[in-house]
Amino acid sequence: MHVKNRDEMIAHENSRGRAMVLDIIEAGLAAVDPYGNTRKLVRVENERLIIGGCREMDLSGFGDEMIDLARVKDIYVVGAGKTVQRQAKAIEDVLGSRLTAGAITIKKGEEIILGKIEVIEGAHPVPDEKSVEGTCKIVEIVRKAGEGDLVFALFSSGSSSLLALPPDGYSLEDMRAVYKLAIQYGDQSLIWRVMKYFSAVNSGRIVMMIHPARTINLLMSIKGYEPWRGKIPLGGDWIPSWPPGPQRLAEAVREMKTEPWWEELPGSMREALERRDPKCEVPSIEDFRQVKASYWQPVNYRRMLEAARAKAEEFGFRGAILGTWMMVQSTDAAEIMTGMARDCLRYGTPFQPPVVLLSAGEMTVPVGSATGIGGRNQEFALAAAVRISDAMLSGITVGSVDTDGTDGPGTQMVSAGDPDFRTLAGGVVDGKTLADARAMGIDLPAELKKHNSTPVLMKLKSGIYTGNTGIVGGDLRVILIPNPNIQISNSK
Repeated sequence: MHVKNRDEMIAHENSRGRAMVLDIIEAGLAAVDPYGNTRKLVRVENERLIIGGCREMDLSGFGDEMIDLARVKDIYVVGAGKTVQRQAKAIEDVLGSRLTAGAITIKKGEEIILGKIEVIEGAHPVPDEKSVEGTCKIVEIVRKAGEGDLVFALFSSGSSSLLALPPDGYSLEDMRAVYKLAIQYGDQSLIWRVMKYFSAVNSGRIVMMIHPARTINLLMSIKGYEPWRGKIPLGGDWIPSWPPGPQRLAEAVREMKTEPWWEELPGSMREALERRDPKCEVPSIEDFRQVKASYWQPVNYRRMLEAARAKAEEFGFRGAILGTWMMVQSTDAAEIMTGMARDCLRYGTPFQPPVVLLSAGEMTVPVGSATGIGGRNQEFALAAAVRISDAMLSGITVGSVDTDGTDGPGTQMVSAGDPDFRTLAGGVVDGKTLADARAMGIDLPAELKKHNSTPVLMKLKSGIYTGNTGIVGGDLRVILIPNPNIQISNSK
């Protein structure tokens, strides 16, 4: 089980509803476990390394790969992100003594479980010196790889800050300023749009460093990629090993200059973009075509949603997958999903209860100058709690979780915090949560305005704590709507 404080979470009047929501979340998490899914894809049989047998994971469209290990000189593993350690563990277990060396960068706070692959702990969501140190180790490894060698490249959500290496002429502080702006404006695309031009390793550059060795890219991404069918896609992406897409620096600068954050970018970066410095441009897609690389995706959000739906149906509820929403604000997502829940109860549309509403993706919270401690899934849960406090919605239970287990920056963006503070993964609330908050003297709407969701959920014993899960599936939101004419038993 991933949720470590389950007993505390269900020790409420609505224990059965909360338990079912937690079970649905657990099923979703299990479906996107990076270790198990990587072991399904990668194996050794009769001295041959096989990557395949899972057609739905094949992005590049080359089909199953069968590699004669007797003809491979050295095998390396590199990667960065919030899920790569469990993925790297799978590769380590498959290859055993055949693995030459490796280096990965993970988010601080995760138990280190690797033996041969070196692990560096960096910072997320804002990179630090250890993020750069880890990236330098990775570059050192890939520079060793040559003709006849094989490199597994493992990159996942979180690699935007855990694979961080400023190019010559720029500093870590320049990079950090960009990430802080993304948090201030609640716009993660700011990072991807700017840093593709100020990274020594992003936008396919790391794979080009690996050439002429062969690269097997295993992406652990929230996004569900469309198969290439043998043709390199022309759309760029934030995954560091992804093909760079077309060179369009001039057009990108024109677009960035219309954004409210443009004037707040570091001056050195603005100046380089203004003069269209060719050193900033991404690699040529024609140059990228020369690399020997294949792409696989062992995990995506859809598997998580399908597993959550199946668990809901085990409980006798219809599982309704609403969709995947990227960059929607947490309070807006809460308004949409609780509004739909209200219509389900009042009109039986779009779904007749009992039903569980499910959605995925990745929400955002523009915090501005607020200094509260929290995260997007915690804020979704509390915003939903305010909206389901009336009599009609009182039987509803709402849960939301960041699958990596660390919802929001925790204390990284806070100058001083409680030494006993624990970064939460999300929260579970119900129709009594608002009343419980008031009874404890908590002004829930006021705390939401301060984006101070973690202390509130901890006091209410409604915050989900998992620790770092090593899983990346984005956010998972669950609204359980029972049949209003049938009492849910609280027997466990």
